[in-house]
Amino acid sequence: MASGIVKFFNSAKGFGFIAPDDGGSDVFVHVSAVERAGLDGLNEGDRVAYELEQDRRSGKLAVGELQWMGAGAPLPKAGRAGGYARSPRGSLSRSGDGRAPAGAGSGVVKWFNTQKGFGFIQPEDGGSDVFVHISAVERAGLRSLEEGQAISYDIEQDGRTGKAAATNLRVDR
Repeated sequence: MASGIVKFFNSAKGFGFIAPDDGGSDVFVHVSAVERAGLDGLNEGDRVAYELEQDRRSGKLAVGELQWMGAGAPLPKAGRAGGYARSPRGSLSRSGDGRAPAGAGSGVVKWFNTQKGFGFIQPEDGGSDVFVHISAVERAGLRSLEEGQAISYDIEQDGRTGKAAATNLRVDR
């Protein structure tokens, strides 16, 4: 395993970078690798060990397996009752960029682009379209969303930008 120091990690956006100890180029780390390691996020300066793998969407090298080694306090992963309950991502983050829950809703997928990693859900109550990121889709155990697909979701408000995003997705059958 290679090792390095977390240079940057934004829990709200779901990615960051690690400065490798060998002095090479910074390494991309997606929130999915962090969550597989049992963490909700990383702090700048944390020491980590990692294995690189080819990202299935971009084809570029990214962290596949991650181990937290020390420095700042890790963010322990919250329990998941039934696979959907979850504390807001980044709620324990010292950086203050986490999200706060803002409600729930249901609607249909207006569009979703797997390559771009995001899309929008049209709420059934007729309100403004709700942003949905690929990380929320993957956490729900899905690979993508299809136009017209019925979805229930929780809404998180980004504490930094104030924008709403869908999380804890559930496919309505």
